[in-house]
Amino acid sequence: MRTIWLLLLALLVAMVATGCADSPPLPEIVVEQVSEPSPTPTLVPRPSATPLPTRVPPTPTPTLPALSIWVAEEGPALTTVQALFADLAQRADLELEVVPRPPDGLRLSIATASVRGEPLPDLIWGHQEDLAGLLIDGHLQPVPDALRSTEALPALLTTATYDGLLWGVPVLARNSLLLLYNRELIEAAPATSDELIVRARAARNPMTAGLVMAWTDPHWVLPWLHAFGGAPTDPAGATITLNTPAMTATLNLMRELYTAAPTNGDSYARGQRLFAQEYAAFAIDGDWALPRYRAVSETLELGIAPLPMVPATGKAPLAPLGGTYLMVTTGLEPSGLADVATLAALLNEPEVQFTLARELERLPAQQAVLSQLVNSDDPALAAAARRAAEAPGLPPTQAVRCALYGINAWMGRLLAGTLEVNQAPLNMQREAEACLSRF
Repeated sequence: MRTIWLLLLALLVAMVATGCADSPPLPEIVVEQVSEPSPTPTLVPRPSATPLPTRVPPTPTPTLPALSIWVAEEGPALTTVQALFADLAQRADLELEVVPRPPDGLRLSIATASVRGEPLPDLIWGHQEDLAGLLIDGHLQPVPDALRSTEALPALLTTATYDGLLWGVPVLARNSLLLLYNRELIEAAPATSDELIVRARAARNPMTAGLVMAWTDPHWVLPWLHAFGGAPTDPAGATITLNTPAMTATLNLMRELYTAAPTNGDSYARGQRLFAQEYAAFAIDGDWALPRYRAVSETLELGIAPLPMVPATGKAPLAPLGGTYLMVTTGLEPSGLADVATLAALLNEPEVQFTLARELERLPAQQAVLSQLVNSDDPALAAAARRAAEAPGLPPTQAVRCALYGINAWMGRLLAGTLEVNQAPLNMQREAEACLSRF
C-alpha cells in the first residue's frame, strides 16, 4: 500500500515538472509609482506693466527760411542799405539774406534766374523802372492793401499802381529836377522861367554856355508840360495825350530855353562836363547827379534851387517823381507776407525815413517826414522837398512808355528847327500811338 502511494507521488511530481518545463515564464509584474497628475495650465494674460517714462527729445521749433532780398544799389548806398536791413532783421527777429545786384542789370538778373529755373528772391529793393519792367515780365505779385500807406507821396503811389493794385511799397522818392547855377557867375537863382531865359541868354558867350540839360529827354520836358496843365497820358496811364495846347506851349518854352544851349554839342554828358568845369552858368539836372558834380570839381560854387515858376500859368514845373520800392516777387509764399508787413512798417518809421533820406540823399516816401527836410541844411533835399507832395507820378503802363518814346523821337528835330512847333505835338502823338499798337 505504502509502495502504491510512493508511486503515485512520483508520477505527480513528474507531471508537474513536465508542465512547468513546457509553459513560458510569467512576465514580471512591475508596479509603477504614478504621481498625481498636474493640473491643466490656464493661460493668464500677462499683466501690462506700467511703462517706464521714455526720454523724448523736445520737438524743435521749425526754422523759417531766410527772406532773400535782392538790392539794386552800389557803392556807399549799398553799404547803407545792407546796414539798414541788418538792423531791421535784429529788431524784428527775422532772418534776412541781402544779395547785391547792379542797378542797371536787375531785370536781366531776374530773367536769367527764371530761365535757368533758379529760385527768385522773395523781395526786391529797386526803383520805378525796375518795377515797371518786372511787372511786364510777370515776376511781381501785388502788395496787400494793408501795406498801402495813406501817408505816402501821391506820385509814388501812382508810379507803382496798375489795374487798381499796388505793386511795390514806397520807401524813398527820387528823380527830382533842380535848377543848378554857378555862384561865381550868377548871384541868385531866377524866380520865373522868363527870367531864366533872359539871364541864361546873357550868360552865353563863346566861352560859356548859358544853360545845359538833357534837351531831348522826355524827363526834362515833362516838368514844363505839368506847369502848363498837361500830361503825357490820362491819369490811369491808358490813353496818350500829347497832341494838346499844353504840349504846344511847352515846346515853345523849350525852344526859348534852347537859345542858351552850348553852341558845339548839346548832349547831356557834355553839358554836365561844361557845368562841372565852370563853363556853364545854369544846369537843369536831377538829384542823382549832384555827387558827380561834387566829385568832378572841388572849386565849383554850386547853387541849388527849385525850377522857376511859369508866369503864364502861375504853376511850378515839377518832374514826375520816381522812387525806391520794396517789391514782392511771385516766389514768396503767402506765409511770408506777414514778415513783409513787418519790414514795411519799420521802413515807414519816421526815424528810419529821415535817416535814409539824409544818407542816400533822396526824399522820404512819407509826407510827414518831408517837413523836416524843407529847412534842411542840405540845399538839394530842401529844394526837392518843398513841392514833392504836389509832384505828378507816371503809371507803370505801356502807354506811358510809348508817350515818352513819342516825345523823344521828335524833340531833336524841333530844337534843330526842322520841325514846326505847331506840328510837333501831332507827330509825337502819332509816334506814340504807333508804338502802342505794337504791343
